[in-house]
Amino acid sequence: MESSKGFDPIKPADITLTQSATAKSAEKLPWQKRPATYIVLIFSILLALFIIFALPLLIRPVETPTVIIEPQAIQLPSVKEAPFNDAQLSKARRAAQDTLSKILEKQSFLEKKNIRLWGERAFQAALDQAAEGDQFYRQRVFSEAQIAYQNALGQLTALEKRIPNELSERLAKGLEAITQGNATSAQQHYKLALAIDPNNSEASIGIKRAGTLGPVLLLLSQANSALEDKQLEQSQAIFREAQTLDVLHPAAINGVEKTTLLIKERDFNNAMSQGYRSLDNRQFNNASKAFNAALKLSPGHKGALSGLTQASNAAAQSMTRSQLANGAALESKEQWHKARDTYARILARDGSVMDARMGQIRSSTRADLSDSIKKILETPLRLASTGVYQHGQQLLADAQGIRSPGPQLKRQITQLEKTLKNAITPIPVELRSDSYTTVTLFKVGELGQFNQKYLSLKPGNYVVTGSRPGYRNIRVEFQVTSKGLSNPVEVSCWEPVS
Repeated sequence: MESSKGFDPIKPADITLTQSATAKSAEKLPWQKRPATYIVLIFSILLALFIIFALPLLIRPVETPTVIIEPQAIQLPSVKEAPFNDAQLSKARRAAQDTLSKILEKQSFLEKKNIRLWGERAFQAALDQAAEGDQFYRQRVFSEAQIAYQNALGQLTALEKRIPNELSERLAKGLEAITQGNATSAQQHYKLALAIDPNNSEASIGIKRAGTLGPVLLLLSQANSALEDKQLEQSQAIFREAQTLDVLHPAAINGVEKTTLLIKERDFNNAMSQGYRSLDNRQFNNASKAFNAALKLSPGHKGALSGLTQASNAAAQSMTRSQLANGAALESKEQWHKARDTYARILARDGSVMDARMGQIRSSTRADLSDSIKKILETPLRLASTGVYQHGQQLLADAQGIRSPGPQLKRQITQLEKTLKNAITPIPVELRSDSYTTVTLFKVGELGQFNQKYLSLKPGNYVVTGSRPGYRNIRVEFQVTSKGLSNPVEVSCWEPVS
């Protein structure tokens, strides 16, 4: 290969070759399809194979003489490394890095809470402290960097802890601004609260309230003016309209409550006054209604309860007096049953009314007497019984013993006297038979056989029987009154026994 360097390069001859028709046509082909292109490609491949495989075999290594090294003393350089210090530095670096990671977390969290809107100065101071730590870190003074980072972390942590108080303070100041009627200030505080906590419902509501504060204040002014003019219902309606716009506004809430209380007090006082006026006018039902209306407005009110008691007592007394008068009137008309019922109603309400008690005894006695006399007059034949007749005589004596009897009792006495007299006055009775029948009259005795017989019998119910051998017995019931019998009593056994 070294001899090849002596060859002179072959220069191409400057000879003009005659081009054939084939060559001319070849010049018209693309260079990729020309024969020369293939020749060059083949040559290049062969040259590459020669360089890779044949050329290394033709080059011989240069022979060098063997060098013998004599042993001699070797001096090693002194070790300058400090593993412990390096470990301490590594440890300090890791601690600084850990603190820095926490700083970045705090920074990201605070920035999400829009720290620059409410704690810009303190936040920037903490970041400056962290930047000072970076300077120490670049100088590899990791302990100082750690101190600076810790200070920055402490400042950021303090800002993080301020968030609840800051949020509460903004909400409180927003509410205070609404109460004072400052819509602009309220919106600023509530917007800052939303910047800290975007999901805070109180802040969202506060912004809406601040937006309606103007109309609310106007309505409150109108409501207070109506209140000063004692137009309570109108004032209450306007306060309620304001509360509709802002259900939390304290002035609207207090206004509704105040007007409601004033209306209630007014209506209560009116009801009480009406109740006492009705009492004075002896309109006890109206008084009771008024006091009951007052009690609905103020349940358990002692004055209303006292008024209702007075009205009830007065009404009861008035009713008692009226019923006593009615009872006396009924007695004078000898309507003893109605009088007795009237007195009973009084006693059912108040058993201590002695006039009613006496009236009840009096009317009951007269009613019983009237009923007993009426019963005898309606069934005079019962007087045929000795016991009934004696009872009738006692009734007559009782009736005659009453002072100042009324017309009704006088008629009863007269009728009873006549009835008692008729009861013991004999009445002629005719009995007829067939001379073969043996006749027996109960309570009188056996009358024997006869065709016709006359007897004198007291009014009453009688039974007569007849018997005859070979014939069926006969039984006849008849009644004798003071008017006598219209027909004779027939007693004959005429049906043979088969």
